Amino acid sequence: MRRRGSTAIAVGAAALASAVGLSGCVLNACPAIGYLDTAPVELAFVSSLPSASTVSACFESGCTPATVSADDDGIYRVPQRAPFLDGGTVQPTTIRVVVEAADAVLTDAVHTLPTRAERTGLWGQCPGPWSYQPVEIRW
Repeated sequence: MRRRGSTAIAVGAAALASAVGLSGCVLNACPAIGYLDTAPVELAFVSSLPSASTVSACFESGCTPATVSADDDGIYRVPQRAPFLDGGTVQPTTIRVVVEAADAVLTDAVHTLPTRAERTGLWGQCPGPWSYQPVEIRW
């Protein structure tokens, strides 16, 4: 009697371990996928720009800003290509923005690029696609 009970427990434990192992619940691995956001970075001005102001920007500190023009919607978007981005930079983390009006520099500052990431995986434990968020410019 005792032998049959311990055999039943062993078989039950093996069946439970197999079921959990095959279900994927034990595996906590993330896929080997790298994500990049190559879209232009939007500049969001907290104060309205004075007329006749010039906006210049470039990615990473120590760069030389190039003039950025507003698009048809009046939004300033900085493309991730030359002359704004150095050819050796793949994933910028900062942007330098210079705003000049008439005889004054309103701002010349380096900003960290804000990002938003989606989580993936069964419990959201894996990094997923991410994107740059608008950079708030204040002066």
